[in-house]
Amino acid sequence: MKKLRLILILIIPLSLFSCKKDTGPYIKIKNIENLIYEAIRDFRVDEGEDGPFVHQYFVVGEAQVYSYKMANEVVEVDTDGLDVHWDALLEKYSFYNLNALVLKTTSTNEDVILDELLQLPEGEATLLEDVTQCGVGVESDTEGNLYITILLAKADS
Repeated sequence: MKKLRLILILIIPLSLFSCKKDTGPYIKIKNIENLIYEAIRDFRVDEGEDGPFVHQYFVVGEAQVYSYKMANEVVEVDTDGLDVHWDALLEKYSFYNLNALVLKTTSTNEDVILDELLQLPEGEATLLEDVTQCGVGVESDTEGNLYITILLAKADS
């Protein structure tokens, strides 16, 4: 019994100090982002795309940052500035078949937003690409416009 206590006394502090702290960013997926993701997922299923398709929190983080940049006029409302965000993701993850859509809208309804995405040039084709990962980022400006970034990629399981 004394040996067990001694072992526990030695092991507990060792385990407390040996745990590695998670230093990654905390990503909060907003309700509207999840609703848009679900609308896209349902559209893909309705169109016959039934493979894996997940709303990946770290992809959401990069989409949120890009939407923030658009909302604050750091970048134009287009996909030209996304390379730095793809590079950040590709440093850590093995993604390919990278695709993106961006949208400025006044709507807060996910179905209306999906319709607007589908009306973009290549919108429907982009949403139906062979991808497994999705990240939806939404930010607003002071006038109430929403800036939406959809990042899509494929990752092998």
